[in-house]
Amino acid sequence: MVLDEVERTLIDDFRHVNPGSLRRRVEHMRAALADQTVDVDAAGFARVVAINAKDHHVVVAPLAAEATCLVTNDNALGSEITGSGLSIEALDGDAFVLRIREASPISVSEVIDALIAKRCRPPVSPASMAVRLHVHFPAMAAVWLAQHGGGPILPAEPPFRFG
Repeated sequence: MVLDEVERTLIDDFRHVNPGSLRRRVEHMRAALADQTVDVDAAGFARVVAINAKDHHVVVAPLAAEATCLVTNDNALGSEITGSGLSIEALDGDAFVLRIREASPISVSEVIDALIAKRCRPPVSPASMAVRLHVHFPAMAAVWLAQHGGGPILPAEPPFRFG
């Protein structure tokens, strides 16, 4: 259901792109995620009555997979999950990336280093990459830049927390 929604949203939001190309892209996602998808029965949907109806499928899937967190930048959904009493934690993308970094700091640094190395026309400095990352991952970008001897990126923003 989530991938069906992704497909619909892509086609609606990118009307200038051939719908067949977008459908093929989603089919590649389906193939890549085949062993990560879960089937949910009606009982699964009954568990999430505290969540708005349009997002039931988004919450049911990680619950069925026994995930510990759900990553969303939808503030309303995150707050609903936090207040629901469900056995899942809502994290925004930045908090999730920080968790990944805590678990595997070298791997995350290697990914960012690869992004920098890949951009050669024009070249991108670590500070410039941190500014780009800061748009979506402000805390992660600040931590990474500090690790690489850089100063603050932009005025500090309070971290987003659901609740």
